[in-house]
Amino acid sequence: MNNKTLPNRIFILRNNDLGDVLVATPLAHGLRKAFPEAHISMGVGDWARSLLENNPDLDEIVSCNAPWHNKQICRFPANSPKTFMEGLFYVLFSKEARYIAKKKFSDGIDVLGSRQGSWLLRRAKIPNRLGVRGYARGDNWCHDCIQFKEDRSVAESALEFLSILGAREKVEPRPIIYLSKQETNEAFVRWGPENDYKHRIVIAPGGGFAEKCWGDENYSALTKMLLSDPSLRLCIVGSEEDRLRIDVQQSETIMNLCGELTLRQSAALVSAADFVITNTSLCMHLAGAFSIPSLTLLGDWYESTELHQKQWGYPESNVMGKELKTSINHMLSPFEAYELIQRGIQKRNPQN
Repeated sequence: MNNKTLPNRIFILRNNDLGDVLVATPLAHGLRKAFPEAHISMGVGDWARSLLENNPDLDEIVSCNAPWHNKQICRFPANSPKTFMEGLFYVLFSKEARYIAKKKFSDGIDVLGSRQGSWLLRRAKIPNRLGVRGYARGDNWCHDCIQFKEDRSVAESALEFLSILGAREKVEPRPIIYLSKQETNEAFVRWGPENDYKHRIVIAPGGGFAEKCWGDENYSALTKMLLSDPSLRLCIVGSEEDRLRIDVQQSETIMNLCGELTLRQSAALVSAADFVITNTSLCMHLAGAFSIPSLTLLGDWYESTELHQKQWGYPESNVMGKELKTSINHMLSPFEAYELIQRGIQKRNPQN
């Protein structure tokens, strides 16, 4: 590739949910390694901006509160006529779309590969538009695409955009979040003195859709089992609406911080944890970012644990739920989850 064809102003579109934004950070890192002189921007919803703060791979975080493929402002199903019209109006008339057009990007990457995302890249008059073929019908408006593969890691798929742009850098498909020393120190203070316990466990019982979650009763039963082990220090994280999901009394060994922490404060708590228990939600990816062992408990909606592990899992994560192709048609029980957690903690800290 000669100097005339090097990308100089790159726009990454990821106006989706929190975990989706995190799994796009390896792509930004790869672009920075491959094109250190390029101006790199990522367009995300305001709900996700803080996850990208202090990220040296990005020159700018662009507000892109686009009404498609997210749980925050998407009011209708992804492919409904109403979503079609709201997306079209956003692309044609929103201040955010006009701002993106003014930036005169040379290259645009719609990581999701949506029809509306490709419209936005075209509306911004980006000369080289990249998308995904075979997922959300965005490839018709793009110059080149990666191929959607259901059984491939989402983070690995995004990294394929590097080769399309001529980059050969190897990047680990693991989320990246840059915490300050102050943020990590505050997390250790919240956990309290280490001589009071042996292991720190984060529990994240919230999720976007109830049918995709393991369930409040299951989490309550599991938490009570964990509280019987005096070597554990437990912390429940999530939004204010998650505060009452787990029915246990707060004590010296458990903190319920739902609604009290920012996203970055929650990330810092995870970074200092020994184990994470979560639905398929943000905390799964925060654990992945810091290589913390985790147990992701799938709800009744999911039919394949194996597929979910391939798409969203990490080497140290354990995803458990149904596997209909092998006749496993039930979710994990609280006792089964408890046994897996005990084995996971022991594996991480064999001396204990």
